[in-house]
Amino acid sequence: MNRSDSTAATAMVRIWSETHQTAFARATGDVNPMHMDARVAQRTLAGGPAVHGVHAALWALDACAETYRLEDLSGLQMRFERFVLVGDRTELAVHEADAQGLRLSLSVDGVRAATIQATLGEARPRAEPVAVASGAIPTEPVVVDPSTIAGATGAFWLPEPEAIAALVPRLARAIGPARVAALGGLSTLVGMVVPGLHSILSKIDVTLTDEADGSSLAYLAYTVKRFQPMLQSVTTQASGPGLEARVESFVRPRPVEPESLADLAALVRPGEFSAVSALVVGGSRGLGAATAKLLAAGGGDVCITYASGASEAEAVAEEIRKGGGRCQVLHYDAKHPVGPQLQSMAMKPSQLYHFATPRIFRQKRAAFEPSCFEEMMRVYNYAFYDLSLFCLERRDRVAAFYPSTTAIDEAPRDTLEYVMAKTAGEILAATLARTYPNLRTEIERLPRVKTNQTATIFPVPAAPPGDLMLPIIRRLSAEA
Repeated sequence: MNRSDSTAATAMVRIWSETHQTAFARATGDVNPMHMDARVAQRTLAGGPAVHGVHAALWALDACAETYRLEDLSGLQMRFERFVLVGDRTELAVHEADAQGLRLSLSVDGVRAATIQATLGEARPRAEPVAVASGAIPTEPVVVDPSTIAGATGAFWLPEPEAIAALVPRLARAIGPARVAALGGLSTLVGMVVPGLHSILSKIDVTLTDEADGSSLAYLAYTVKRFQPMLQSVTTQASGPGLEARVESFVRPRPVEPESLADLAALVRPGEFSAVSALVVGGSRGLGAATAKLLAAGGGDVCITYASGASEAEAVAEEIRKGGGRCQVLHYDAKHPVGPQLQSMAMKPSQLYHFATPRIFRQKRAAFEPSCFEEMMRVYNYAFYDLSLFCLERRDRVAAFYPSTTAIDEAPRDTLEYVMAKTAGEILAATLARTYPNLRTEIERLPRVKTNQTATIFPVPAAPPGDLMLPIIRRLSAEA
């Protein structure tokens, strides 16, 4: 049987849940917080808890195991192209199928997330014996120094295969529970051992060997064959029960640590912002947190808001208070009306800083997505308008900062809606200043800023938030 892309048949759909995450983590030992901790995952490139790539691939193969002869499986090529997040609806399609193999894809909202090429019927080579000391899977992901990755070698005992076999019973019957456990162990290798905590799985090429289920090789042995520092890419060779694998992964960027109050205070003259009372929307991290700390270090009165991450906002406020500053924390979601959310604000703000933002870099189905654009407009424009009027109702003169972006000039891929919304925001901010004499707006196109949202695997120049914001704060405060 042959099928082309144009006649691809949907085999199954799954909506990924936290229950799926927990079950796979228990079965494999891969408890990397990128998969298991929403707060930590939010600060990674995924932007939220990511489904284990190997879990998604095993689910896809399990769905095919009764229709196609996976008993004859001899090789796998798995390519993980985009993150699948908890809550995503994943669609499996079989594009080609014959006696020699299968070609599958996984997609979310029409965007391909992974491809799997399964080879059938070829002779399985005999496994080479591996003699290496084995240890337990670490209880927490290893933090690997990149300088030690090249040549790293070792082994760890695999969990008993019953748990993972229960997750994919048809696949386990076809190729044996031990091989399924070894495949799950490849996720553990990347997420827990090397690269470990700061990792992203990219590709896996698997050759099934002739070791039968029940082999004494109940561990996964590995050796890093190549590490490319410029690309942050890691190539690892692995051997386990009934398989040999070549695993490609990346060392993902570590979460950006916020600038401390002490470091930012060194840039500020004592008392230079003492006449300022500022509402900093989105003040729990990044530009907003740096702005709040700079203002407070200069004697200003600050109220910061957060949409998610209450603990991060409270940590910023606590740091300011311990430093002798004043900081109130309020919950505010830019997608909802301002008044009910900020009615308990204690100050009458003389300045407004609008750093609320949805996720900028995201997986898209098309060059332009109206729903994404509407979300950007709501956060960057409608909310800024409402906040400006809200502040004017409480203060006779207000200075407001609208952060635009140099992406308007650069037009990077996949950010059309963002660029359009920010362009409209510049027009809105300028028009508001002309319409309301007591509102002064400051608009500046900021370059890429060093934050978790702008992090990339490959190094890209990014400016520290404090260095960017201090001159802007001083301009807004000149007439405070």
